[in-house]
Amino acid sequence: MQSFNDPADPAERAPVDAVSLLIKEIQKFNPDFKLDLKRPALSPEAMRWQDARRAAVEIAQSQKKLRDDFVRSVHDSGRIDGSWTFETLQIDAHNQNAVNAARGFCFTKNTREAAAQPVIFILQGAEGTGKTVICSAIANYFLEHGISQDVEIITFDELRRVNYFNSKIDEREDRQVREHLLDVYQSVNMLIIDSLRPEGLSMFDQKIFSTLLRTRLARRLSMVISISMPFMQLHTVIGDLCFESLKSYSVMTAELYGGSRRRQILVNGAPLL
Repeated sequence: MQSFNDPADPAERAPVDAVSLLIKEIQKFNPDFKLDLKRPALSPEAMRWQDARRAAVEIAQSQKKLRDDFVRSVHDSGRIDGSWTFETLQIDAHNQNAVNAARGFCFTKNTREAAAQPVIFILQGAEGTGKTVICSAIANYFLEHGISQDVEIITFDELRRVNYFNSKIDEREDRQVREHLLDVYQSVNMLIIDSLRPEGLSMFDQKIFSTLLRTRLARRLSMVISISMPFMQLHTVIGDLCFESLKSYSVMTAELYGGSRRRQILVNGAPLL
C-alpha cells in the first residue's frame, strides 16, 4: 500500500538534481537558455599542471609584493630619492647624451651575461648640472628592474668616515657599525658614489678608494661615480694608485653640459648672482 507522502511516479521519487532544477526554472523565463553539464574529467597530469600554474602565480604575486615593499622601504628611509627616474628626468640638449649613456649602462648591467664584467660608469659635470638626479635614476632603475635590488648611493665622505677608526675614541658599537657599512659598500651589487672630491684625494683617501676598487673588482661588482672635475684632471685628482685600479674595469663615461639646473636664489624678485 502506497503511503500518502510517497509519490506514485518512480521518476518523482528520484533524487532531485538542484542544478537541473535551477536550469528548468531559468528556462521558464528564457526557453533558449542552455548549460552544458558534461564537462570532461581532468586527468591527473592536467590537475597537477593547473595546481603548478596556480602556485607559480601566487609565488610571483608574493615576490612582487616583497619587492614593492622593499623599494618603498628604501625610498621611505631617504637612502634613494624615489622621485627621480628616467621617466621623470627633464631631458634637453645639455643632458641628453649623458642620460642615454646612463640608460645604456643600466641596460648592459641588467643582463646576466654582462653582469659578470665589472663596469665603472663615470658621470662628469659641473655643480648643479644634474649628476645627483641621474645617479638617483640609475639607482631606481636597478631597484625596479635590476637582477639584484641591492643598491647604495653614498658620498665619498661617507666612504671615508667608515674607514677612519680611532681605537682610543671609538666605542665598540661604533666600530661594529662602521665595519658593517664598509662591508656593505664592498659587497653591494650596485654602488654609486655621488661626488668624488674635486680638491683631490689625500694619501689616506687614495688608499681606501683603491682598496674599494680592487675589492669590488675581485667580486665582479660594478660602480657609478660622479665627478665635477674635467676628465683630463681625473688622474691628478685621484692619484696613480686609484687611476691604475680604474684601468682594470670596463669604463664608460658621460658628460653633462650647461649651467646649474638648480633654482636660483631670489632677492627682492631678482636672482642672486
